Amino acid sequence: MTTRDLTLIALFAVLTTACAQLSLPLPLLTNVPFTLQVFGVLMAGAILGARRGFLSQVVYLLLGFVGLPVFAGFAGGPAVLVGPTAGYLWSFPVAAWLVGLAADRTGRRGRSYAVLATLYAGMLAGITAIYVCGVIGLTVTGAVPTLSMAVRVGIVPFLWFDLFKALAAGLVAVRLYGIVQ
Repeated sequence: MTTRDLTLIALFAVLTTACAQLSLPLPLLTNVPFTLQVFGVLMAGAILGARRGFLSQVVYLLLGFVGLPVFAGFAGGPAVLVGPTAGYLWSFPVAAWLVGLAADRTGRRGRSYAVLATLYAGMLAGITAIYVCGVIGLTVTGAVPTLSMAVRVGIVPFLWFDLFKALAAGLVAVRLYGIVQ
């Protein structure tokens, strides 16, 4: 691993942290806040690829685990990683890895429809992983009593926003490929 790799991994952990602080609580719909974290996760995978994207999100989780206020609402500490939104957080490395696999497949070059389609397929896989783990986390922690209710409060209010974040992340990523590479 080069100094450049470590710098990019740290940079995308910081990007995810910044995106987490752009938070909007939705108390009438759900106890899961609306944030731009998913954008940061998708960008990490799209720009860094599978391995470095995965590691950037592991670094993000480790920073939060040791108590740094990197999670939504400037939260930090181990309690967040076992709380109602823990499933979403734990899925971030996997989601970045899935997006990164797609990005690696494209060679992270060009702006063709094929590159964007492959990248968006990876982003949909990443978002799906986030939702599956998030819903499981909401149910297991007892934040919601049933799986169907977890889907209603943990996916439905966010789906269109996250698809828009994926669209934006894909467009930004392909513009940055030449700069970051």
